[in-house]
Formats: sequence, C-alpha cells, structure tokens
Amino acid sequence: MGSIPADAIHWDSGDWIEWHRTAAPPENPPCSAPSEDPQARLHTLRTRLLQCARAYFEMSGQHLPVYDSIAKVHAALAFDLPLDQNTCANTDGTPPQLIVIAPHGPTDVVSVDLSKAFCCLIVVRIRDNFKVEGRMMPRATLPDRTEGQIDLHWRDLPTSD
Repeated sequence: MGSIPADAIHWDSGDWIEWHRTAAPPENPPCSAPSEDPQARLHTLRTRLLQCARAYFEMSGQHLPVYDSIAKVHAALAFDLPLDQNTCANTDGTPPQLIVIAPHGPTDVVSVDLSKAFCCLIVVRIRDNFKVEGRMMPRATLPDRTEGQIDLHWRDLPTSD
C-alpha cells in the first residue's frame, strides 16, 4: 500500500479515499432554481420562518418576534388572502382582524375588540411543536355590538371542514 496523499479523506469505515477521484459533479445537476409560483414561494417562506423560530426557541428559550409574520403568511395560504392587500374577498375593503396564539402561551383564549372595523376574524395558532393551524370566522357571526371586547376560545372557533 502506498503513502496517503495530502488530499485524501478518511471515511468512518476506516478506508482512505482520494477526494478528487470520487467527488465528480453529477452529470445532470438537480434543479435548484427557486420556484416562480407565488404559492410555492409562500410555503417555502412559512417553512423557513417556522424553522428559524423553532431553532431560536430551542437554543435560547426566548421567542423570536416572527409569529405575526408566520400568521400573515399562513392566513394568505389557508384562506387565499393576498399578502400585499389587507382586504377580504367580497367585502367593501375592510381588512380582516388577524390574531396569533403563540406557542408555549398560557391560554388558547383570544380577545376580540369589537370597536375595530373588520370583515372577518382570523385566528392562527402556532402549537408548542410549531405546527400551524388557522380558523376564520365572519364578522356577521360575532355580536352586533360596536364596542367592548369578547373572549373566544380556540375550540369555539369554526373549523374549515
């Protein structure tokens, strides 16, 4: 057996290999260009935001202030809302009210301010395992009052089934 070249690598199996002889590029490199589809890009953005928030929480025990952004992207995906406009479809231009239930929070109860004008209520819950789910409730199903607050529990919000 000859001497080990300077550019050799030691594998876990104990074998020595010459890197330049085994690391030839693939004949057909995989496509790594980003998608032009806006929905696919939003899915990628949501995934990366969640991964970043989770990693930061696991490292530091602190929350990264990205939950509102995650909720906005999730609402755009789940309820077909445009990111660049704050309006619900088929309304007079009134924006939705978006409320986030952050992971590791004390409760699943949200307070809704009825004095604000909104077309629908969207509640996005980020679970402790950083899975995201959202529920939407039209403004018409809430009390007709225009002042005060009401508290809604996550389990009382309608599901999209």
